[in-house]
Amino acid sequence: MITLESPRGEKPKLTVAEQVQHLKRKGIKFDRCSEEDAALYLAENNNYFKLRAYRTSFEKYQNGVNEGLYINLDFAALRDLAIIDMELRYIILPMALDIEHFEKVKLLKYIASSNEDGYRIVSEYLNDLQQQDALESKNSYGLLMSEITRNSKNSYCSGIVQRYEGHFPVWAFLEVITFGSFIYFLRYCLDYFADPEFDKLFRDDFYLMLSIKAMRNAAAHNNCILNQLARGTAMRSTNFALSRAISNMGITKSQRDRLMSSAAVQDFVTLLYAHSQIVTSDGVKRHKAELLKKLTKRFTHHADYYASNPVITTSFDFLQKVVDKLFGMWYNTDT
Repeated sequence: MITLESPRGEKPKLTVAEQVQHLKRKGIKFDRCSEEDAALYLAENNNYFKLRAYRTSFEKYQNGVNEGLYINLDFAALRDLAIIDMELRYIILPMALDIEHFEKVKLLKYIASSNEDGYRIVSEYLNDLQQQDALESKNSYGLLMSEITRNSKNSYCSGIVQRYEGHFPVWAFLEVITFGSFIYFLRYCLDYFADPEFDKLFRDDFYLMLSIKAMRNAAAHNNCILNQLARGTAMRSTNFALSRAISNMGITKSQRDRLMSSAAVQDFVTLLYAHSQIVTSDGVKRHKAELLKKLTKRFTHHADYYASNPVITTSFDFLQKVVDKLFGMWYNTDT
């Protein structure tokens, strides 16, 4: 069934069979995967809108009779990238949760050893948000309060909110705010303590977590990740400490600049590095190392699909090298 195009130029709705034919008109081949199998996959395992997102890593003919059609792109490659992307998301989120947990442990450890009573810092942070909102016509305080109010209706947080509402100690406050709110609270702490030792412990962590927030949220919302492999898609510069670490892996500056200009590559490498620096549990690192090893092995399961695609092959090779350098020491080690 095809719906009529609306006056606003909306895309028509396509049946699964029409989706396959539309992909063929774009130059996508069905040599490694039959049209019948592709239709079944689109009907049962994935959706057309999500799957076609991975085409951005493939080039098109720029002129000639095939102008505008994809070069050497088979449906099987899109399906393979979708599967790798799923496995990637399944490891991004738990790694981000590890980072959040251990960073909170680290912060509370510092506060416990300071003169801070745990209540004043939260009170002053909330006051500061209100003052900044008044000066800048923002609503950061209101959004944070809405976030906490939503958690008051959550079975897992309601007891904490009801017990401390209006007068949170920092250890309770950290349990009822999101990862994003925690990052901005940590930024406030840098000014609040104004301590060189605190700065040394946490400033780089703040920037690392700020960089991985978008990827963490994308994984949590089941968004595509590997549709951002193209060079020049990164929205920020690579963290300095991370750049130095990559340099020590034997990656040249030109290679580093090119590969880390990909949003997906930069964000995932930042996540890997942040995990290696912030997480202190050997058991957690060992567990994630084994999952990462399986993931990088999956990168090459259908390497022939991408033999003529340097964007994908160099990205996967680079990610495998970074994983080996940062987590190789934890592969298959005894407990």
